Amino acid sequence: MNTQFAAAQKSSTQALQGLQKLAQFNVEFMQASFAEFGKTAQTMMAVKTPQEFVALCTAEMKAAPEKATAYGRQVRDIFTASSQS
Repeated sequence: MNTQFAAAQKSSTQALQGLQKLAQFNVEFMQASFAEFGKTAQTMMAVKTPQEFVALCTAEMKAAPEKATAYGRQVRDIFTASSQS
């Protein structure tokens, strides 16, 4: 019985640590996203031609899937690490 309790406690501790890492990652991700958004907004305000605006929007749209994929990988890595510990 003690062995089962110890295993359950270890599993709960690992899950909590994983959630803490995920929460910290999300805070850092959001801070970086807001900072990047601020820079992008400043750049958009400085655009002088419609062509520049379209080019900037196109670049942002191309980067979005890559950013989403990177975010997903990092979340997966956090879960994988917490489940293997």
